[in-house]
Amino acid sequence: MPRDLYNCTAAELATHSVEHLDQDTPPSDAAAWLDENGYDAAPVYADDDPVGFLHEDDVTTDDGGDSLENQLTPLTIDYMISGDTSFTDVLSALIEQPVYFLGGHNHVTGILTRADLNTAPARIYLFDRITYLEEHLRELILDKKPDWKNTPVTADELDDIEDRYEDAQAANVALDELHYAQFSTIETIATSVDTCWQTCGFSTKGGADSRLHEVTELRNDVAHANLLVENTDSNEFLSSGRTTENLHNTLETIHDVLSNLQDAGYDPGNDKSK
Repeated sequence: MPRDLYNCTAAELATHSVEHLDQDTPPSDAAAWLDENGYDAAPVYADDDPVGFLHEDDVTTDDGGDSLENQLTPLTIDYMISGDTSFTDVLSALIEQPVYFLGGHNHVTGILTRADLNTAPARIYLFDRITYLEEHLRELILDKKPDWKNTPVTADELDDIEDRYEDAQAANVALDELHYAQFSTIETIATSVDTCWQTCGFSTKGGADSRLHEVTELRNDVAHANLLVENTDSNEFLSSGRTTENLHNTLETIHDVLSNLQDAGYDPGNDKSK
């Protein structure tokens, strides 16, 4: 049986210390308040009830007027999200629009934005799945290419693996040498062996190279607490930095490869090597 994986929901990602603006706030003051507090968006209340929300792009400090009535967006069901929405569905939703709200009894209880994808729950969720993928890829390589050292792995990489393996042997906790290879090395091996990348479900070596390299880059950002979404303003194809859509597509690659490997019988499950 596969091990339990960490699940992450909209409620875990969302910001719950929700501050709001009054509808009678001057737009220029609202713009300054959003900027000073670093908010992408905030709910707008009238008579203690949420009536809409304001995004940072909706106002500037040069705007005139004495209320937000003309600048706010009505808080309709289109901008609400359930707290138990799964991580993959959250990603899909945030591709469509950059902000959602969680609701309670007559109040906004949480704000979910693309920037919330850079928080600890998202990193834990992704690291768990990338580690799980790594376990599957090791099993695949040991079966399809047991002489994996005879692949384009560099001499420096092999030396590092052997050093870590020898340390583990000295501590009497050694596993197979491949367990001491970094994810980038596993990527190199898997994409250099036709039967490996084909079993992963890729139709071309070029596709395997690019898509698994995206997983490696994400894995490194997760492990080093770097930004997972570098561009929260756009999902355009040529946008600079990883977007919400890029993250969604990389996670889809992880899920697809896991599914293909499990269908092919490569499922470490509760293997002691984990």
